[in-house]
Amino acid sequence: MRAPVDVPRFRDYLKIIAGGWLVILLATLASAGAAYGAQQLLRDRDYEASVLLMAQVAGDPATFSAYAGGMGANARIATYVGLAQSDLVARRTIDQVPGLGMTPEQLIAETSATWEPGGVNRFGRPNSALLRVKVTDPDPRRAVGLVNAVAANLMAISRELEWTQSQPTDPIQYTGPIAELVPVDAATTATRVPAPMLKGVAVGAGVGFALSLILVLAVGITRDKVLTPAQLNHIAKQAMSGNA
Repeated sequence: MRAPVDVPRFRDYLKIIAGGWLVILLATLASAGAAYGAQQLLRDRDYEASVLLMAQVAGDPATFSAYAGGMGANARIATYVGLAQSDLVARRTIDQVPGLGMTPEQLIAETSATWEPGGVNRFGRPNSALLRVKVTDPDPRRAVGLVNAVAANLMAISRELEWTQSQPTDPIQYTGPIAELVPVDAATTATRVPAPMLKGVAVGAGVGFALSLILVLAVGITRDKVLTPAQLNHIAKQAMSGNA
């Protein structure tokens, strides 16, 4: 007599899993909760402070000049975004904040700039003259001080880059920046940055699901127990074919 083969079958594995669905569910939820709690306890707490700036272009208040100035301000925003994360702005900021203990590269990594609202116009240029500059730091007070310092240096450099002085023979006499960034809202408080929890929770849930699934299958197989009448019939048929 030959020993039965192909036992348990695929459907028998499914039956074992179905019988242990509650264990699998609870283990998955518990692992996801543990991953969430671990991230809350172990992750670094960062705070974010931001300032709002506006680009403006010098010109007279005539309708066409105002329109052209608005177009010019929008066109410069993309340049100001890159300038906010430049080495020049970072170095000036570090020099102004005593005891900062950061390198320009570290400050640049914690600085971001975007125009508000986002998007571009039909010419592929930013559709706004408003620039939001943000800085993150573990210390909320330092985050506020840093972003205000970054904004101050950014505004100063924007004036330096486009400073002009009229010649005595020029028909229009003007001395000052052709375009510059001006403040709209300064930073006064910092908000806590929410951590991206989804990935860690998903990994924890996946680990809990996989381990509980393996455990349920292992327990079901090692019990050496017939689970369904169909499995019993299958064993009997295998035994009878072995005797033939």
